[in-house]
Amino acid sequence: MLRGFLGSLVMVLAAAASPSAELNEQTFTQWRDRIRPKSEELGFATVAWLPTLWDGVIAAQQQDKPILLWAMNGHPLACT
Repeated sequence: MLRGFLGSLVMVLAAAASPSAELNEQTFTQWRDRIRPKSEELGFATVAWLPTLWDGVIAAQQQDKPILLWAMNGHPLACT
C-alpha cells in the first residue's frame, strides 16, 4: 500500500516539475534551462586534452607516467 502511494507521489512530483510538452515563448526558458548542461556535468572541459595520441606519448615520457588508450570498435550505444 505504502509502496504504491510513494510511486504515485513520485510520478505526480515529476510531472509537476517538468515543463509543458509544447515549446512556445512561455516554456522556452524552462526547456532551455532543462536542456543546458549543469556545471557539474561540464567537468570534462577542465581536462587539458591533447590533440593527438603522439602528443600524449611524448608528455607521458617526459613526466614518466603511463598512458591509458581506450579504443573501441562499433557504435558507442551498441547499435551495430
